[in-house]
Amino acid sequence: MINFKAQVGINTSNPQGTLDVNGRTLGDSYLIDGVNSISTDNYYLLTRSTDTTPVGKVKKLDVSLRNVAPVNMYNITIQNVQQDEVVNLNTNLETGKYVVAIVGAVFSGAALNRNSDGSFGAYYNEITKVTVGSNTYHAINLDFKGGETTSLQKGTWNLSLVVYEKVLVKDWGNYAGSVSSASSYKGASTTTPAGLQ
Repeated sequence: MINFKAQVGINTSNPQGTLDVNGRTLGDSYLIDGVNSISTDNYYLLTRSTDTTPVGKVKKLDVSLRNVAPVNMYNITIQNVQQDEVVNLNTNLETGKYVVAIVGAVFSGAALNRNSDGSFGAYYNEITKVTVGSNTYHAINLDFKGGETTSLQKGTWNLSLVVYEKVLVKDWGNYAGSVSSASSYKGASTTTPAGLQ
């Protein structure tokens, strides 16, 4: 018995794999769907890598086999909150692995009064960081600016978080923006990355 091994190249004289295609490939629409739609089932995510040998290896991400999806959403209920303030709530989500966004925050269960200076503003929510040992985690701050609960009552915050895997997020870095008092402190980013505009 004689076994033959060969590498076939299309548009290349130096194939780097069993089949090496240098150029575009065409797949029928029933195999590769060009329409974006909401997925209601487990799905595969294909990514083309530039850090492989050969460059261009396609990697398959099977969401059904993973505990973490590329985009995750979950809710947090924080009870017995004194004076509506939450300071540095550790989410246990590492800053090096995830991007976290608060998409909903509702405070309930306690009446709110204005502070003694008469001011009362909307609540703010903020993603910040905490360090535990050698790890840095996303943390959450919540508060009603200028407000406090009546008679030191305790209330409840209900949060909705969206968590993105950082390896699937393109980091554009820092871009400049400014505000001007001449325009009622309005402003805009002056160098929004091309493609996001």
